Amino acid sequence: MKYRLFLFIFFAFISNSIAQSDTTDVFTTEIENSSDIIKPNILSNHPFGIYISRLNHNFNVRSPDKYSFSFDFSSGNVVLPYVKAYELTDPNDQQKAESMAWHKREFEFDLTKVPANTKEFEADGVIRSYRFTFTLPITVHHELNFSLRMNSLDGGKYPYSIFTSDESIEWFHSNIAGGEDPFSRRYYGLNKAGISYKDETDKVLTMNNGDFIFSGIDINYNYYPKLEMNKKHIYLNFGAQLGINTSRYNPVADFGISSSILKKMLIKNKNTLSFGASIGALRQHFLEYGDRVNISNNDFLYSFEGLIDYKVKLRNNNRISYGINYNVQTSYSNKKDLDHIILTGERINTHWQKTISHLYDTLEGWNFICTYSTRRFSYFVYLREDLNLDNAPDLQTGIGVKMSIKRS
Repeated sequence: MKYRLFLFIFFAFISNSIAQSDTTDVFTTEIENSSDIIKPNILSNHPFGIYISRLNHNFNVRSPDKYSFSFDFSSGNVVLPYVKAYELTDPNDQQKAESMAWHKREFEFDLTKVPANTKEFEADGVIRSYRFTFTLPITVHHELNFSLRMNSLDGGKYPYSIFTSDESIEWFHSNIAGGEDPFSRRYYGLNKAGISYKDETDKVLTMNNGDFIFSGIDINYNYYPKLEMNKKHIYLNFGAQLGINTSRYNPVADFGISSSILKKMLIKNKNTLSFGASIGALRQHFLEYGDRVNISNNDFLYSFEGLIDYKVKLRNNNRISYGINYNVQTSYSNKKDLDHIILTGERINTHWQKTISHLYDTLEGWNFICTYSTRRFSYFVYLREDLNLDNAPDLQTGIGVKMSIKRS
């Protein structure tokens, strides 16, 4: 898989760097001073993911020496036409289904009589994410941060969605790449908004045009150990997260852990090149305090991120950085269940089934990030593309600002 290739290249690079590095590197101070990687919240605005406290991996090498507040705002265009799934419950039916291609199963079973659990799902519109974060440095090796996350849904009309509106995306498909209406947006209608999901117990999740929800609170602890390999400009960090989900559809608390490794190099003119890799695991519904919709039947969500960041020091001592991030998350639903599921819906295009089938696949996305930093403020923008046609979301953009306050 792509993330394994990323890891191989990353660790091969680190091994080579260790062999060539000088432990008395005269540029250590410069690297330490430019250590902060301003990475926005790049989690996808997925119709299910917004109700779960997923892990946003950390690539810093030490706790900051200032308090900070940050605000992230992102917009993701989602297009998932209505699909109904029948999860067969009889072992004989399951065996029969597993022996045939998924697109033929609908015509081999009488769906009015076959015993099965059913799910129904559709989503359309622009999902927006709002996140406020306060970072509290404790010591140079320890920090806490607290995040409030909120979401809304709308049709994505101009001027509020310049890049993520249906018109912009379909203009790109028609004139540059993708072909005419490849995801049937025009067929179903542009600028519509609505999310509806019914689980196998008939519990329903809905989000309508104009709805605004307070999704939850995340509390993160990060530890930056002092290690011998820091002299080689290789750093580790460890993190733990408690996510308290506050929506009525998923009233649970999640608990996650993560760890990152980062290699830094000083390039000419005091520019900094960083390579990072991070892994994490989130235990869903660690605590439950209400009746929830079954939006994910996997107890654990595992994730991986790879990062390449190039930071340029400007003449006025401000900095501008360019980053490429690759993100992978395991599926929301158990992959084995897909072997005996029958999917039904309008076969308008060749990937109509993705509405539900993508819930059983690993999710991945590429992010392109640009940040401009002064002594007190950092401003960042990013663009996210899924590249694997799950279209949840299709295209996502984000902006944000971070303000640092010197401790007295």
